[in-house]
Amino acid sequence: MKTLLIVLLSFLVSGFGLRAQQQFVIRGVVTDSLTKEVLPFASVFLAETTFGVNTDNEGRFELVVEQKGTYDFVVSFVGFKTFVQPILFNEQEEIRLDVALINDETDLGSVTVTAEIDEQRQEYLKEFRNAFLGFTKNAARCKILNEEDIDFFFDTKRNQLIAYSRNPIRVENKALGYYLDYHLDDFYIDYHKKFSTYNGRTVFVEMETNSKWRMRYWEKNRKLAYQGSVHHFFASAFENTLEEEGFIVQSAKHVEGYRKAFGTKIIDLYQSLEEGQTVYSKRMPIESFLYVTFNKEKETLEYLHKFQPAAFLYWKGEYGSQLSWISLVEGEKMIEFERTGYVYNPVGFYLQGFWGYEKVAEMVPINYRPKQ
Repeated sequence: MKTLLIVLLSFLVSGFGLRAQQQFVIRGVVTDSLTKEVLPFASVFLAETTFGVNTDNEGRFELVVEQKGTYDFVVSFVGFKTFVQPILFNEQEEIRLDVALINDETDLGSVTVTAEIDEQRQEYLKEFRNAFLGFTKNAARCKILNEEDIDFFFDTKRNQLIAYSRNPIRVENKALGYYLDYHLDDFYIDYHKKFSTYNGRTVFVEMETNSKWRMRYWEKNRKLAYQGSVHHFFASAFENTLEEEGFIVQSAKHVEGYRKAFGTKIIDLYQSLEEGQTVYSKRMPIESFLYVTFNKEKETLEYLHKFQPAAFLYWKGEYGSQLSWISLVEGEKMIEFERTGYVYNPVGFYLQGFWGYEKVAEMVPINYRPKQ
């Protein structure tokens, strides 16, 4: 949802020179645009990262970032429209950004939510969990901590289940060792077309433990979640290490079902990339489909059983590498992305195959990289 914003933005250049590890600091104050009063305990974060804080009693915040590039800077407070602005961390080491939030007067109109219908609500919650968290082993170790904040509306004309939440959806992921706050912008399940979609912005908080075993367990699972993911793919494409990292990319004229891609040919994707709007970004033109194989991991039995039942019936003890494909939303011509995995137009393309199967339970921050 696009929102009107009132922003005071100024840049301050630090005079202390480069540190051994260059750091970027963003600080400011969050206020109510109408009353001018400060807003304590507002959520301030860089989307899809572990960089997040709450404002103090005076509405002040400070975030420290250690990697150059673009991030979506987000400020959220109950009763106000969420503020979102891309920020490029480049040479300036200190950024001042004061934000005045606009009161949220969103009216759902004639939409009837189902909070009072317990039996129906429980069924909708089950559908939401499956579409939002997924069906993987990691999903079985995830829990939504504030399901009472989620409301539903069933659109009988479109045969769609729509979900709303004014508060961030809080997820405890014991498999990866993260708490997630997912600020949901859009969610629906289309039963006629047999697909689901959601989008929003996430901030991660690492769980704490004194157990070395548990830290190794989390790191192992985080590495598995990252490897072969779409973030891993974008980072490898940017660095020209696709083959080394285990990706095989083919162009395809059409994809119809499991392992049925037509007009495929292996391409050197890096050679087709174009310069982006900043020195940190590249553009990936796509004509029809990109058919992507990750050959360092196999598709799981859960995936075959749930989403490829025909393939599961003929399973004889061996199954193939992970297959995914990308296509653009109508009107889009390319995907622009950075080395970190940050994508400029995240709702401009579709992910299908194994990438479409992996949901919130498999998400790791874009600032995560496996330990060497």
